[in-house]
Amino acid sequence: MKLIIKSVLTLGIFIGVVSCASIPASTATLSQEVISEAGSMHQLNIALVNQLFDERKDKVNDFINNQYIPKFVTNFEAKIPAGTDIATELPNILKSVMPVISRKRDSLQGLLDTQRTQVITSLNESYSNYQQASSTLQNLISSAVKLKQSEANTLAQIQSLTKTNIDIGQITGHLDSLLIKTGNGFDKLLNVKSAINGNN
Repeated sequence: MKLIIKSVLTLGIFIGVVSCASIPASTATLSQEVISEAGSMHQLNIALVNQLFDERKDKVNDFINNQYIPKFVTNFEAKIPAGTDIATELPNILKSVMPVISRKRDSLQGLLDTQRTQVITSLNESYSNYQQASSTLQNLISSAVKLKQSEANTLAQIQSLTKTNIDIGQITGHLDSLLIKTGNGFDKLLNVKSAINGNN
């Protein structure tokens, strides 16, 4: 799940960086497919956790039946007074032994159920966080795609009204270049100011 969240965040950052250039309309569809695939993966994770704990419960039953009960019965037989007719007393012996065995089995099964609940709760919380992050990302992508489409429609309307081709990319490039040069000029002025202040 953490890998999915990291992938979505990486995709979001990548799209954020690339969005200045262009966001294809298919990006929104692709991100929606990734989000829905994550839902299937979450359900698969839950199924695998349930299968794992079911197998552990089976192992607990095997342990109780094949190791604990024989050892318990051996110890119990050693405590039976000599001369006791075991065949006659078997119903009473079982009444004494079965509650102890059942408590042991229930105790081990209860621990497994608690662990299962904790793991599934953690998975659900992680998936909920992922859903919130991916929903936000999907909204950002959809907004960016709509913005690019609106920009293209506006440019087409301007060009149809003015009957000229306006190169927005070239204008953007000039504005970026102007901003960089202005920023560099201010940076030099700040360095000069710092040098003057440093000499005083």
